[in-house]
Amino acid sequence: MKNRDNIYKAFLNAIDEDLRGICEVNKTTERPLPCPYCGEKDVERLAKALVSVLEEHSPDIPWLVPEQYRADVHEARELLTAATLALLPLYFPPRDSCMDSIATVMSMFEHGRNAGFKSAGALLFEEVATGMKYSARKHAYVPSSFVRHIDGKKPCDRLHRDGSRGFTADEDDAVMFYKRYLKVQRRVFDMNRRFNFELCVKRPFEALSDERHTFYCKEEKMEIDLATKVKKLQDRYTLNLAQAKGYDLLDKLMINALLAYLRDETATVAARESYLSQTERLIDGSVKFPHTTSPKEGVDVDRIA
Repeated sequence: MKNRDNIYKAFLNAIDEDLRGICEVNKTTERPLPCPYCGEKDVERLAKALVSVLEEHSPDIPWLVPEQYRADVHEARELLTAATLALLPLYFPPRDSCMDSIATVMSMFEHGRNAGFKSAGALLFEEVATGMKYSARKHAYVPSSFVRHIDGKKPCDRLHRDGSRGFTADEDDAVMFYKRYLKVQRRVFDMNRRFNFELCVKRPFEALSDERHTFYCKEEKMEIDLATKVKKLQDRYTLNLAQAKGYDLLDKLMINALLAYLRDETATVAARESYLSQTERLIDGSVKFPHTTSPKEGVDVDRIA
């Protein structure tokens, strides 16, 4: 709770006075965000400020977000945050326009291995864009019950010439921001289908969540844990090189190859994890001090990192 309060305070300090005033209008919840809806421009400003604060508070784990995707991930975070900041006051009660709800919506996004996969987060926004929602009870799509608060219009009542329903990007800001997010997502997906784009986008928002185990799915937890372990191994290897410099050429080639594989997001998490222990043994057990402190002069001593 204290951590979230500190983040919210940093967020308020990062935004202009007019935006702080808009947030304070919503008296129905803790750590409030604007409600009623404040408009496209203000939402963009709020989204940029919130993402900046969260990225500073929870920096990206090296190798979880490869260099070539960092700009896309940052842009996607801002767009998905803006879409959520628009969605909440437009379609949900005022008490839901708060920091905690941002984390809830972000947690609903998951990565799929094919273009047809739709997470709960995607379905939430598509309910506005299509006017339809999936009913698990009926095993079919049914008209959405969403009502836009600013004008009382329903996405399901918006009928287009081709027979489809829902609001377009020109008619609804939540849809507009979400469609822009999808363009970034598609661009990255086309380059690398295995890269867990959604995990990288939502990871900083974990700081706004009550429980880590409810924020991530099992595969996402494995991905983050693996990235954290690889970072520690890389740091340990770098330290050993600086202090001992006792790896022979074959050791270095093997370790560098294994570290590169562990960072390769095109391989599955399970496949990469199977090489963790081997990499750790090489890093911890292969280093020999150039000058031994052993009473037996000339005997190599294994370095324990």
